[in-house]
Amino acid sequence: MHKDVSELEMVAAYNLLFNASLMAEEGLGYAIGCDKIIHTSNAGSLCFRPLAPKKEAGMSIIWKKYQVFSKAPEKFMQKAKELFPSF
Repeated sequence: MHKDVSELEMVAAYNLLFNASLMAEEGLGYAIGCDKIIHTSNAGSLCFRPLAPKKEAGMSIIWKKYQVFSKAPEKFMQKAKELFPSF
């Protein structure tokens, strides 16, 4: 954007990139998010541009202590613990 952060005018925040993409498609601004979360093919009106310098963010999985899970989340947790021993 070639601007200092203090010069940027942030008018909205979002927790679902898809919702922000709808506003960006309508020309209401830009959406910043991780690559491959929304569809940005050549046929669409949106494109992905990486930030420079590269920015990276970690991800976390958080759940309620002593949570009782149904079968699907329980299987997910088991697989995650297999793949990531520090989990």
